[in-house]
Amino acid sequence: MIHLSKTKPPVRGWTFVELLVGISLSAIFLGAASLVLASISTNSKRLASIVEVPIGQANKQALYGESGGTVSTYSSPCFGRAAIAQDFREFIREDAEVSALVHCLPRALPNTIRPEFLSYPAGEPGSTAPHPRLDTPEAFRQFLAAVAPASATVYDTPIRNIPPANRPNTTVFLLGPSEDPAFLRVRAIYEIDHLATASPAGTYATVRRFRNGVLTHHYDVFYETGPGSLPLPGFAAFERTARRTVAEGDAIDRFKIAEWSPFYLLWLPDPSINPHKIPNTAPAAPPTAPLSAYESHGQRTSMQVVIPMFPGL
Repeated sequence: MIHLSKTKPPVRGWTFVELLVGISLSAIFLGAASLVLASISTNSKRLASIVEVPIGQANKQALYGESGGTVSTYSSPCFGRAAIAQDFREFIREDAEVSALVHCLPRALPNTIRPEFLSYPAGEPGSTAPHPRLDTPEAFRQFLAAVAPASATVYDTPIRNIPPANRPNTTVFLLGPSEDPAFLRVRAIYEIDHLATASPAGTYATVRRFRNGVLTHHYDVFYETGPGSLPLPGFAAFERTARRTVAEGDAIDRFKIAEWSPFYLLWLPDPSINPHKIPNTAPAAPPTAPLSAYESHGQRTSMQVVIPMFPGL
């Protein structure tokens, strides 16, 4: 019996010339990459400047729990800090996803209210207290003052939709249910502060995340002074359209546009943009539109976050 077999072609290897060309191309690519990395390193050191900012002993202790009165930070624009700020935006979103209630409150003083739990009297066994309707930041501010009286000195201004100009700082409370129905669990607290400085002249902006009263993450940046303003107000609260049945004037009614769940627009300090270097312009939107309160933010920060007041819905 004759067996027919197919002869396999010989495996061809690389010739010396081909190897030499491959090695040469690799050397060229590696050399070009080294030049690019060196350029990035040089320019990052040249363009990102570190400044010593005096914020005062009381402020540093209140913000970070540290002694001394000076902080070292990068001056805007700083794209390294911008990358950290992007991570911070994701932290807020992740915390909101596992929360049942989110509220923003404005303030002028540093925040000192960082509890792990908040008393919820309506959840106590046998309680006949009505369940509070925490569907506006003002309703939450009043609830917080009742269960944590010390908060009344920090959050001392009524707030419905946008903070007043003399309350430039923001605290974001993210809460959820706890195993004990008489308490609400504080999942995280975010603090956004802007401190005006004289030498160097400008604004020191800092964002911090606290959990159980412990600082877990933060970033900061310095904005050198200029003709432009900060992206304030720092947040805007939007209510459900169903509230339009009660007319309360354009200042409030213009924010009643949420079809389903009330929500917040929150703006974080953007290290990649110095808002003080962007001249102020008059708003173009009519006063009856919510956009007129924050339309200049688009060119002053790209760090916008949309957060439902009730993420679990």
